[in-house]
Amino acid sequence: MSNQLILGINQYTHSAAVCFLNSGGDMLFCGEKERLTRKKHDGGDVADLVEHGLTTIGAKKEDITMVCANNHLFRIDRFHETVEWATALYQYRKSYLSQYNILPGTPRVELSHHLAHAWSIIGHAPFESGLIVVMDGMGSTLHEMQLPGDNYVSDFNIDKHRLFQESEKKESAFGWREGESAYLFEGFDLKRLHKRFVAEPTPPFLYNYGFENMESLGALYSRVSSHIFGDWNACGKVMGMAPWASNWNKKYKHTPVLKGSLDNLQVDWDRLKKESSPNQWNNVENRAQYATLSADIQKDLENVVINHLNKLQTLTNAQNLAFVGGVALNSTLNGRIHRECNFKNVFIPHYPGDQGVAIGCANFALAQKEKENHQIRCRPLSPFSGKQYSEQDVQKALKTWGGWLEQVTLNDKKLTETVVDAIEDGKVVAWFQGRSEFGPRALGNRSILADPRNKEMIKKINTAIKKRESYRPFAPTILNEHVPTFFTDDAESPYMSLTVKARDNIAKKIPAVIHCDGSARIQTLKEQDNPKFYTLIKKFYEKTGIPMLLNTSFNIKQEPIVESPSDAMNSFLNSSIDFLVIHNHLFKKKSFPDMLTSSMVPISIEEFTAETVSNSEGENISTRVMAYGKTIDLEQLELGLLEACKGNNDLGEIANYFQDTWEVEEEDLFLALETLFEKQLVTFISHTGD
Repeated sequence: MSNQLILGINQYTHSAAVCFLNSGGDMLFCGEKERLTRKKHDGGDVADLVEHGLTTIGAKKEDITMVCANNHLFRIDRFHETVEWATALYQYRKSYLSQYNILPGTPRVELSHHLAHAWSIIGHAPFESGLIVVMDGMGSTLHEMQLPGDNYVSDFNIDKHRLFQESEKKESAFGWREGESAYLFEGFDLKRLHKRFVAEPTPPFLYNYGFENMESLGALYSRVSSHIFGDWNACGKVMGMAPWASNWNKKYKHTPVLKGSLDNLQVDWDRLKKESSPNQWNNVENRAQYATLSADIQKDLENVVINHLNKLQTLTNAQNLAFVGGVALNSTLNGRIHRECNFKNVFIPHYPGDQGVAIGCANFALAQKEKENHQIRCRPLSPFSGKQYSEQDVQKALKTWGGWLEQVTLNDKKLTETVVDAIEDGKVVAWFQGRSEFGPRALGNRSILADPRNKEMIKKINTAIKKRESYRPFAPTILNEHVPTFFTDDAESPYMSLTVKARDNIAKKIPAVIHCDGSARIQTLKEQDNPKFYTLIKKFYEKTGIPMLLNTSFNIKQEPIVESPSDAMNSFLNSSIDFLVIHNHLFKKKSFPDMLTSSMVPISIEEFTAETVSNSEGENISTRVMAYGKTIDLEQLELGLLEACKGNNDLGEIANYFQDTWEVEEEDLFLALETLFEKQLVTFISHTGD
């Protein structure tokens, strides 16, 4: 292991992430904080994540020779000047002062936000020169970009291209933030081509930094996401709902929210502010209105972006486009860019959102070391850059979850055949292999898989497994060589970035992965990109004639994608997934015993805390336990049983105690035990311990 590490960080904001490179520029580890904390889009300090990354690559903190970081809300260098004092006043967690978060004594540089996004492309795109376009909700403030700093680099530190254009700024605003940017690059040489700052029309200390009132394309789209779902980061739900407008609103006709070009954008704020029923998705009467709004903003986004990109292409004659920032997660837009813009090559990485800022920061730091060489090598990144979990990790997880699981271990061939048979039989399989993906999409290492021919999979996975909105579509992973047979656009989409149309005679064959408008967000797969996943799909093709599988991320509602074997077992047990595969182990859930015998020994989990709340008369109001990092509501009887099941008494002895002492009926006792079993709080062994 090289002891000359470069660390890139997205820090103190949502989607906190880190990227480690060695001195030769090789990617060693990329990771997101959410995967460790199990809190979606988690931000703040990165102490645990940095330590996790160092452990993964077998390095220590002293091996880090340079740190480059970004935060789109404020300058990190200025924040660090006061963080110790603020932490002493309990404004931040103590982990903010961790050596792994502050990294004192290590040379440090900081980038502005859009510049960090741009640098995430250099060295990793499949071309060494071209146009980089950044579009997101909001970037760095103009004020802080202009402040001096010995180790702070913004757009104002790099040259303007001779064709540079800047949108005219309005005067009546509190401040300005980056909205959209464009750069031209060749090797390490990056020049400014276009910049649009957007006004902060409301004070930034208001809810969500006044984000919903800004006029960047990402913020406007997020405004709709917030209105419908109460979540600025549910833009994928908006995109998925847009095609339903004509189904849910028979009188639907597109009414623009956005008009004009990007540089002269006109926003119908009256409409946005007057839209009724904010954050009331559960009321089905609102859904026609929501779908209408979704379709309008989606159409407007596409039109404005396509127009802007074509203008930039005409202006520069650039043949290559790299598209990054949160807007680049919109796969429907991306599909149109591929088909309608005049670029020879379009590249959208597997990390277009703010997690990719960590890669950009690492690349920039590397460039500072290499720029005297005036050389740059294209290093295509694998999306599988997380930790490689070992067999020991699997066995450790089984110490926690094994009481509720049955397993068999199979060789590669038998495992593939068994999983294919299960999927063809209508089963849903969770697939856990290799290093975890970096970015928002599961690409075959942390996936839930099903038969694309089975339309019932849409309802089963959305409702019983993912526990999310029923209209949400699913993606197919298709063997690359078969794309033209099934879809009208044969562009490669290895990171599930493009939405394309299915051929007319094909859609009815694979209804589980075709949206209501006949489209699909495809992942195209080559054998060298993921051999084990490719072999699985190829076997399914040989058996069914369909060279694809339904592939959705392995997580359940409000969870990030699973990271570790323990995460996988936990999510599996708390969903209706039929089988779980980890490496070459095939798991299924143990059933609650059909007949409980007095010789069985019920055993509770070792670590839990309990809380009961009573009223002034001493009557129980609520009972709950804290276990596995979550709160679980129970009945009083269930808690009593949980505390009694210590492995010292068999079921007959426990039943007799509750019947004699508390007059609990046997039926009630067994129902309570079944509840505890389903919540993974109690399991059973025979009297002999088998």
